[in-house]
Amino acid sequence: MTAFWTPDQQALAPYLEAKGLAEKCLQIIAAALQPGMTETDCQLLIRDWLRAHQLFDPARPPRVRFSGRPARRRFGLNRPGRRRYRPGMSYILQCDAVLNGYAAKAALCGPEGHTQLAPLQQQVDAWRQALPEALARGETPQQVAEQFPAIRQHYRLAPITGNLPEGNRIGEGALIQGLWQWQYSLSEAGHGMAGSAFLIVDDLGARWLNEPADALGINSTNLTQ
Repeated sequence: MTAFWTPDQQALAPYLEAKGLAEKCLQIIAAALQPGMTETDCQLLIRDWLRAHQLFDPARPPRVRFSGRPARRRFGLNRPGRRRYRPGMSYILQCDAVLNGYAAKAALCGPEGHTQLAPLQQQVDAWRQALPEALARGETPQQVAEQFPAIRQHYRLAPITGNLPEGNRIGEGALIQGLWQWQYSLSEAGHGMAGSAFLIVDDLGARWLNEPADALGINSTNLTQ
């Protein structure tokens, strides 16, 4: 297999299987969150699930962040890794699943319905819809980025095996055919949203591989990404 993916559904199938398993893992762990559980506890649960299904790569450890103002601050309990979960806190769960050499990322955030994040969500939804449509009209990613200046964007041609190459900021050139990883972030008034999504560019045009997963944060400056 070449370093980069040439759009082909058969070649993409193992990657999609790995991605589905990574997403399933996070959904199971999110459903198992209990009050008092630390970020480290949650990371270990994700790691153990991936190990049990032979999907864990030590070079790609899971990441967990809880966010929310504690009722009272106690020394040592709010440092990264030791922040404890309480009902109503927002959380970000991230992991990589490696299946037969195919590495897929997944992210899950919750709980849903933060009214403070609705304006950010609307901006991101508008951008998600506009990007493939603009590329289909022959516009460049730079032209699309200028329409959404508040959203910080990076993209890179992504292999589906091995590590990602060095990425570039939004540039002037048109996209060649392939699988592209799009990373974006948006923050306003202490609230933030970040995510990563895959865009397919082939003879049929540009389209999202699947619905991008967002990582949401209340008082996001307290979240170490």
